[in-house]
Amino acid sequence: MHDQAHRLTPTEAGEIAKRGRKLLRAGKITHRDLVILDCLLWSCRNPVTGAIVVSYTALCRLAHVSREAVASALRRLQAFGVLTRIKRRVRVLWHQGGLQSRQAANAYVLHPPHSEFGGRTVIQSDRDILQIVEAPAAAVRAAQEALARVRAARSARLGLA
Repeated sequence: MHDQAHRLTPTEAGEIAKRGRKLLRAGKITHRDLVILDCLLWSCRNPVTGAIVVSYTALCRLAHVSREAVASALRRLQAFGVLTRIKRRVRVLWHQGGLQSRQAANAYVLHPPHSEFGGRTVIQSDRDILQIVEAPAAAVRAAQEALARVRAARSARLGLA
């Protein structure tokens, strides 16, 4: 599910912000978490590529919160499926042929929520506000056939057949 960063449409960006507010109202995230999500969405995201590459220090400055608040907000947002964190490493070559690997600024991918109008079912759960479950085609056909039988039986009972 680690899709490459894609350019979010204004509607998708609005849906992500709306989902953050729903999580806040449900008591699943704090105000600081919502501020971090807002910074990632509107201040750190490259509007052309959709990529978000930002350091904890930059997020601390933008949101006016501590480093621990940034870390806990990112953990919580990742747990609810709002974003995916991609850890990046950089190899550093030394002048005498040495090689070292260092942590670079993390990259983040925001995931817009899916609507129930896209052929999907939206389920409430304790862990997530939205959990998407695809309905199998065979189950949809079986449900449609059962509904047709119920309608036919009702019509026959009322004498409309």
